Amino acid sequence: MNELTFNQWMMVGLMAISYFFITVKAGQWLMSLLLKGWDKRRKQDRQQRAVNEFYDAFQLDQLKDGSTMRVATKGNLVIMMYRTEEKA
Repeated sequence: MNELTFNQWMMVGLMAISYFFITVKAGQWLMSLLLKGWDKRRKQDRQQRAVNEFYDAFQLDQLKDGSTMRVATKGNLVIMMYRTEEKA
Protein backbone atom coordinates (compact mmCIF):
# COMPACT_ATOMS: atom_id res chain seq x y z
CA MET A 1 0.00 0.00 0.00
CA ASN A 2 1.27 3.45 -0.86
CA GLU A 3 2.13 5.96 1.79
CA LEU A 4 -0.04 9.04 1.82
CA THR A 5 1.60 12.29 0.79
CA PHE A 6 1.11 15.59 2.55
CA ASN A 7 -1.46 16.70 -0.03
CA GLN A 8 -3.45 13.52 0.43
CA TRP A 9 -3.41 13.95 4.21
CA MET A 10 -4.64 17.53 3.79
CA MET A 11 -7.45 16.35 1.53
CA VAL A 12 -8.50 13.63 4.01
CA GLY A 13 -8.37 16.15 6.87
CA LEU A 14 -10.46 18.70 4.99
CA MET A 15 -12.99 16.02 4.06
CA ALA A 16 -13.26 14.98 7.72
CA ILE A 17 -13.67 18.59 8.88
CA SER A 18 -16.29 19.23 6.17
CA TYR A 19 -18.22 16.09 7.10
CA PHE A 20 -18.17 17.06 10.78
CA PHE A 21 -19.30 20.64 9.93
CA ILE A 22 -22.21 19.43 7.77
CA THR A 23 -23.27 16.94 10.44
CA VAL A 24 -23.22 19.60 13.19
CA LYS A 25 -25.20 22.10 11.06
CA ALA A 26 -27.79 19.43 10.19
CA GLY A 27 -28.13 18.62 13.90
CA GLN A 28 -28.58 22.31 14.75
CA TRP A 29 -31.26 22.65 12.06
CA LEU A 30 -33.11 19.57 13.30
CA MET A 31 -32.99 20.71 16.94
CA SER A 32 -34.23 24.20 16.04
CA LEU A 33 -37.09 22.67 14.05
CA LEU A 34 -38.09 20.44 16.97
CA LEU A 35 -37.81 23.22 19.55
CA LYS A 36 -39.89 25.63 17.46
CA GLY A 37 -42.62 23.00 17.13
CA TRP A 38 -42.53 22.29 20.85
CA ASP A 39 -42.72 26.00 21.69
CA LYS A 40 -45.70 26.46 19.38
CA ARG A 41 -47.55 23.53 20.97
CA ARG A 42 -46.70 24.80 24.45
CA LYS A 43 -48.09 28.23 23.60
CA GLN A 44 -51.32 26.73 22.24
CA ASP A 45 -51.66 24.56 25.35
CA ARG A 46 -51.21 27.65 27.52
CA GLN A 47 -53.90 29.53 25.63
CA GLN A 48 -56.28 26.57 25.84
CA ARG A 49 -55.72 26.32 29.59
CA ALA A 50 -56.56 30.03 29.92
CA VAL A 51 -59.78 29.57 27.94
CA ASN A 52 -60.70 26.56 30.09
CA GLU A 53 -60.11 28.57 33.28
CA PHE A 54 -62.20 31.42 31.89
CA TYR A 55 -64.96 28.94 31.03
CA ASP A 56 -64.91 27.51 34.55
CA ALA A 57 -64.59 30.84 36.38
CA PHE A 58 -67.62 32.40 34.72
CA GLN A 59 -69.64 29.18 34.41
CA LEU A 60 -70.10 29.62 30.68
CA ASP A 61 -71.64 26.18 30.42
CA GLN A 62 -74.79 27.65 31.98
CA LEU A 63 -75.10 30.28 29.26
CA LYS A 64 -78.40 29.72 27.43
CA ASP A 65 -78.87 29.79 23.66
CA GLY A 66 -79.07 33.35 22.32
CA SER A 67 -77.95 34.94 25.61
CA THR A 68 -74.97 37.22 26.13
CA MET A 69 -72.48 37.69 28.97
CA ARG A 70 -70.23 40.72 29.39
CA VAL A 71 -67.18 40.79 31.63
CA ALA A 72 -65.44 44.10 32.39
CA THR A 73 -61.84 44.15 33.59
CA LYS A 74 -59.87 46.78 35.51
CA GLY A 75 -58.24 48.16 32.39
CA ASN A 76 -61.56 49.11 30.72
CA LEU A 77 -61.48 45.94 28.66
CA VAL A 78 -64.87 44.39 28.02
CA ILE A 79 -65.11 40.76 26.99
CA MET A 80 -68.45 39.78 25.50
CA MET A 81 -69.48 36.17 24.98
CA TYR A 82 -72.64 34.86 23.48
CA ARG A 83 -74.00 31.46 22.65
CA THR A 84 -75.52 31.20 19.19
CA GLU A 85 -78.98 29.83 18.87
CA GLU A 86 -79.00 26.21 17.88
CA LYS A 87 -80.66 25.60 14.52
CA ALA A 88 -82.82 22.50 14.49
